[in-house]
Amino acid sequence: MVTMKDIAKEANVSVATVSHVINGTKHITEEKYNKVMEIIRKYNYIPNSTAKNLRKQITKTAGLIVSSFPDSFVNKMVFGVEERAREMGYHILLVNTNEDVDYEEKTINLLHSKMVDGIILSPTISNIDYLSKFSNEHFPIVLVNRYDPKVQNVPYVTGDNFQTGYLATKHLLQHGHKEIGLIYSVPNVSTTVGRIEGYKAALSEYQLPFRESYLERGFGTVKGGADAAQSLLSRENQITAIFILSDLMTIGVISKLKELSLKIPKDVAIIGFGDFESAEIIEPPVTNIVLPPDLIGKAAFDALLNKMKNPAYAEHIEIPPYFIKRRSCGCSLYGRA
Repeated sequence: MVTMKDIAKEANVSVATVSHVINGTKHITEEKYNKVMEIIRKYNYIPNSTAKNLRKQITKTAGLIVSSFPDSFVNKMVFGVEERAREMGYHILLVNTNEDVDYEEKTINLLHSKMVDGIILSPTISNIDYLSKFSNEHFPIVLVNRYDPKVQNVPYVTGDNFQTGYLATKHLLQHGHKEIGLIYSVPNVSTTVGRIEGYKAALSEYQLPFRESYLERGFGTVKGGADAAQSLLSRENQITAIFILSDLMTIGVISKLKELSLKIPKDVAIIGFGDFESAEIIEPPVTNIVLPPDLIGKAAFDALLNKMKNPAYAEHIEIPPYFIKRRSCGCSLYGRA
C-alpha cells in the first residue's frame, strides 16, 4: 500500500503538506490540494496508520450495498444474503444508496477503509468502471442482481433477465395478445435491459414489431405504476396486455385499471414480476414471473466467500425464472410452470 511519503514524492510536496490535506489542519493552495487528492484517489489511499496490519486480518464482516428497498424482491434478496452470512458466522453491514451513484462510490470507499472482508453490491447504474481500482488490488467484490460485464475480475450473481422478459411476453402472446405494453422501473441497468431484450425476442418470434412507445417508466412505486398505466393506455389505447417489472408498480397498475373501469384480464391482462404477499388475494389473483430473490442472495454470499479464498474467481451465476400462474393473465389454472 502507498504511504504519505509516496504520495508526497509523486505530488512533489512535503509529507507535512499531504498530512494537512488529509486532516484539514492547514490551508493548502488549491493547486497542491487538488494534486494530492488526485493521487490519493488514484491509489485509493486509506489514511490509517494501522491499515496495512488490519488488511491481513479477517473481520468476519461483509458489506451489502443495494440500490433501493422499494419492493419485496430486494427485501427477500437482502434476507437471503443475511441468512447465508449468519450460517457462515459473518456479520453484514447493510447500506441503501437509493439509486445515488455518488453515494454508492463513497460507501464502497468507506467500507473498504473500515476493513470489511468484502462487499456485495447491487449497483445503481450499469457503468461502474470505478470498481476496477478495487478489483485490481484483489479486494473481494461480488455484483448481485445488476451488473456491468465490462468490470473485470468480479463475479456476479443474477437472475436470467432475458428469459424473464421472453417467457412473460410469450405467455401473453400465447393468450392471443398482440399489443403488449411494458412498465419498467429504472432505465439502462442490466435487469431492465435484459428483460426488454427478452420482450423484443418474443415479439420477433411471433413476427410482431417492437414499438418503443409501448414502454413506460413507472419508477418502481405504486403511484409510478398507476401513472404509467394511465399514460400508456391513453397514448396507446389498443394495448390489451401489460408486463410490469416490479410488485409495487403492479399494485399501482391494478388500482388504475379498476379506476378506469377496465376489467382484468378481459380488457387488459397483466403479468407482474416477483410474487408479493397479496398477489394471491387480489381480485383477480395476479400472475407473476419470479426470479427467486432468497436464492440469488445466498448465491451472492457464497460467491463472496469463493472470491475471498480465490482472488481469480470471477464466475457469472445466473438463476432461471419460474411462473406462478393465476387469473390476471387469462389463465384459469394455478401453480408453477
